[in-house]
Amino acid sequence: MKNTSLLLASLISAGSLFAQSQRFVLIEEFTQASCPPCAQANPGFDRTMAANTAKATAIKYQVSWPGADPMNKQNPTEVATRVKYYGVGGVPDWTAGTGTLTNNSAPSQSTIDKQYAIPSPFTIDLKHWFNVANDSIFIKCVITCTQAVTLTTPALRVAMTEKLIDDPKSTGTNGEKHFTDVMRKMYPDAAGTVLDKAWTVGQTKTFTFSAKIPTYIYKKAQIATVSWIQDDGSKKVQQAGYSPSASTLPTGITNVKADNSIDVYPNPSNGLFTTSFNATTVDNYTVKISNTLGQVVFQETLNNFSGNYSKQMDVSAFGKGLYMMSVSGSKNETIKKIVAY
Repeated sequence: MKNTSLLLASLISAGSLFAQSQRFVLIEEFTQASCPPCAQANPGFDRTMAANTAKATAIKYQVSWPGADPMNKQNPTEVATRVKYYGVGGVPDWTAGTGTLTNNSAPSQSTIDKQYAIPSPFTIDLKHWFNVANDSIFIKCVITCTQAVTLTTPALRVAMTEKLIDDPKSTGTNGEKHFTDVMRKMYPDAAGTVLDKAWTVGQTKTFTFSAKIPTYIYKKAQIATVSWIQDDGSKKVQQAGYSPSASTLPTGITNVKADNSIDVYPNPSNGLFTTSFNATTVDNYTVKISNTLGQVVFQETLNNFSGNYSKQMDVSAFGKGLYMMSVSGSKNETIKKIVAY
């Protein structure tokens, strides 16, 4: 009996390693710098979010109506995509991950508490950092399934926000001078990255994105990143992640470059292309190609290598779409986007 009890306890302990996870709530707001009701609602919105940094984060889309909004003009297309996604007809509108919009108000504490209390089948570990030149961003998002789940049309969305745009030189007509959590860019775009529908306990996927920092960013020190898993069938957000400030570069890496140094041609291609780069120092290098699901479709290790590298590769068997090629050494990593049609 004693041995059976110990076995049962061991099984329970092992099973508890994976269970539903604490939800981090995402609040999406649609607002505008020339909208009087937005100016009235946003102070309360910001106070609620400031009081719940451990439970929730916000992302604000500056729309194109009813008047002028310089932040919308800096990235109108991705904002319009999210407006169409939710069918936004007026501002301010917001949703707390339910897929349902609420108009002309700010989320309450009870709204956040209610969503925070709903367990999630995922965890998200999100980090971002800048390269040495401080002109490119590198984002890493690790999703882990903690309870088996099947979704209808799941997607991962990743966005760059500015935590505070303080008194910009040009603004709208509603009197607002301070704008928080403004969406500035989405990766790879507002449509996001298609995810597997069925997830099993312990399944992990890693997604990386790299790009130049947009020139319209007001202050790079205010850059944050947000990621979320959303089932497009219901528009419900399954889990969110937040990286409030840039991390230090990964262990052993002193620089990250975006779309530099690696030559890929032709690009786009039908899946058959040639890649080349020049390693100026002797090091152990890893050449890797991953698809948008984080699956590695090619990997090669070059030990004690220096000089010119050139190789013809073929990813056509893995399907059309976006791929990420990385060349990493002990001190540097370079990322290149590849498109197969």
